[in-house]
Amino acid sequence: MNSPALAPFGLYRSAAFNAATRLSAGNSLTLDRPQAIGGGAFVFRLSLWLPLPPACRDARALQLADSRLELRFTPGEMTLATDDSHWFSSTEDTERTQARLGFVWPATVVRIDGPHAGAQYAFGLHRADGEAVSAEASQRGRTGQTLAPAWQGSPLVVRFDAPVPLQASATLKKPAAARPRKLQQARALGVPAAGGLIQSHDHGLVAAQAGIIEQLRRSSQLVPSVRIAARPTSPRLRLVLEEGGSERLLWQTIAAGEHPTAVSLPTAELAQEWAAALEQIIAACSKLAPGAGLPGLRLDIESDAPCTVNVLHAALALDAEYDLLADGQAMAPGAPRLVFDGSRRTRLALELPTPPAGNRRSLQLGGRMRCADMPGVGPGRDATTAAARQGLLLEEDHRVEGRLALLAPRRVAGLVLGWHPLSARLRGSLRVLPADARRGTPALLAQAFDFDTDTAGVLMLAVRWPALDLQAQALRIELGLQEGRGIWLSGSAGEDWHVRQDAGDLDGRALALTLDAAWLDDDAGDGTTGDGAPAPSFHLGSQSLTATDMAQGRFALSVAPPALDAWPGQPLCVESGIAAEVAIESAVLKLRLG
Repeated sequence: MNSPALAPFGLYRSAAFNAATRLSAGNSLTLDRPQAIGGGAFVFRLSLWLPLPPACRDARALQLADSRLELRFTPGEMTLATDDSHWFSSTEDTERTQARLGFVWPATVVRIDGPHAGAQYAFGLHRADGEAVSAEASQRGRTGQTLAPAWQGSPLVVRFDAPVPLQASATLKKPAAARPRKLQQARALGVPAAGGLIQSHDHGLVAAQAGIIEQLRRSSQLVPSVRIAARPTSPRLRLVLEEGGSERLLWQTIAAGEHPTAVSLPTAELAQEWAAALEQIIAACSKLAPGAGLPGLRLDIESDAPCTVNVLHAALALDAEYDLLADGQAMAPGAPRLVFDGSRRTRLALELPTPPAGNRRSLQLGGRMRCADMPGVGPGRDATTAAARQGLLLEEDHRVEGRLALLAPRRVAGLVLGWHPLSARLRGSLRVLPADARRGTPALLAQAFDFDTDTAGVLMLAVRWPALDLQAQALRIELGLQEGRGIWLSGSAGEDWHVRQDAGDLDGRALALTLDAAWLDDDAGDGTTGDGAPAPSFHLGSQSLTATDMAQGRFALSVAPPALDAWPGQPLCVESGIAAEVAIESAVLKLRLG
């Protein structure tokens, strides 16, 4: 027995989901047993089961993919053994001249079979009302020949023109198609083939043998079987969710009326037909208590009359979608977000949650991408003048702080400062605080920077951060160097500048000059810089990925096999040589469940 977790998704004849019971194209099914459904109504039904994998619990959506189901309901004929209690409520032979058959369901009889293969016996068919039987035959026929017209009515009384010769073993010499199913069990238990005595000291075995003999005697010796017409009537398919002893109809398709020719269901694309049903399954799974079992999923094949069902197509595959970012995580501080200062071409890895195991079909990423018009490092203003090389010399471990006013509400995305480089690299950090903040007060923002300054001449450095909406106020900026040296050029910005040359210098030295610094507005583009420089690019290992739907600062990225096969063993990365911010707001993984 397989659990739904192990069984491939598909249709099975048993809820045990054994591979041998899986339905496939070319199989033939028979709706040949009337089932009472109340109010005197009957239905012919065969049920199949579909395994729901445990992974359905955490999925946000289920979809059928590469799926096709086509069942053809076909008219024909069926042979019924008269010992079949599903069809016959009673059978009674009167000596060797009359057989009375009571039907559970009003079948259309097209042939009466006799007790001896190859022999034909003439008979008349009579109608009965209770114990009263009509004196005149409604029609006549011969065993083994087609009735004209077919007979419909219960009970059916067959009166033979002459006594039918019978032997003690007659009931065991029926045509193979009509032999009772209990015959093999009878032989296995040692039941005598020709009515011999039961010899056993095992009283339980004796009882079992006697019961089977009684079942054998239920069939008519005169009419061991009949052949009936089987014609699909209002054939239908019903998808049912089994929940804790109750059932809920999810989907149904029906071809109303009686069909003299074959009819196929469903008539529309299955993925479209079952879309709403799969949404209800997800909703039911989301309400399950921890540890509770998954609901069952059943497909009922039904008709109001017997018929044969040929399986033309039965290929089902189930895909599940998972949100890799929890609700609200996309806007949380820990959401996957990369910031490039534009100082050099850099490749950074996106930190995405570990995906669930399974056959990965696609990964859909969506989010914001903001690319600055101003690069992280650019030529300085008036670079040829002597004044362009005047300012404050800063080296490793030096820190500078000063007050820089924000005169009006603005959306601030960085700070630009004039710089004369004296090293090939400049690495440090910048903090922005309220002007009157006490020591130890958390910064409004803190941004690290790492610039490639291996360039002759004066530069403008743009230290960028995710844009912030700030009210008009006095702010304090603190800039510290961890590596490199250079001159922060003098200018007319800010006031109360101090420099600290080591960690123990708490108050610092007041400067008699102001510095070249300016707030950088949020003037991000939609994927390219103002001079046409390329937007940040996506990579998975050595493979380059192409983002789509780049519009108004937003992007979509779809990753599919074989590229997706490398993830998460190799990280998804973003590479940029310009100042930019890339934030992932949605990450949806699609898995094939079976």
